[in-house]
Amino acid sequence: MIAFIEGVLEQGGREAVVAIAGGGVGLDVLLSERGAARLPACGETVRLWTHLVVRDDAWTLYGFAAREERALFRLLISVSGIGPRVALNMLSGAEPAEIARCLRTGDERALARLPGIGKKSAARLVVELGQRVPAGLGDSGLAGGDEAVERLPGDTLGEAVQVLQAMGLPAMQAESLLRQAHLAHPDLLHDVPAWIRAALSRLAAPGR
Repeated sequence: MIAFIEGVLEQGGREAVVAIAGGGVGLDVLLSERGAARLPACGETVRLWTHLVVRDDAWTLYGFAAREERALFRLLISVSGIGPRVALNMLSGAEPAEIARCLRTGDERALARLPGIGKKSAARLVVELGQRVPAGLGDSGLAGGDEAVERLPGDTLGEAVQVLQAMGLPAMQAESLLRQAHLAHPDLLHDVPAWIRAALSRLAAPGR
């Protein structure tokens, strides 16, 4: 099992490439949209916690910014019908802390709004994981681990979320996109229209 990788980021995005072993080896790593938004600039050093999926036709390495995020990913894929790609899309559609909260509280409606999750899958997730989500999971690293993100003004964030909801996006996905846009462009925080445009550009970005 590969616990983590550390090396130079050669390519960013959801299909990142990390050069290790002095640049002699490059690994393809699949990340959630949230994880991709937290990558450093190309050429800088990055550490990602990983989960390796081995199948007859491919070996796929999934990467996570925090061990807690990986822990939730592993819980999700333990449920029948929830594969690695679906779990990664769930982590793209909402902050891991919010997913953990929904599982604990049985909020099937919110879960069903996540990419690739319908009513039946949401119900199955609550039944199988509702009592298995550790109490502390999602309270620190899964919440983002970025103090600047946690300090986003509620009224400004709420206003931006409402605009995106009016455009048809689920609230959790809207907030996730806005937080990702803030990480990439913190200077847009007080320019709501520009912040919304940056969030929408992430929605339309290749690899989503």
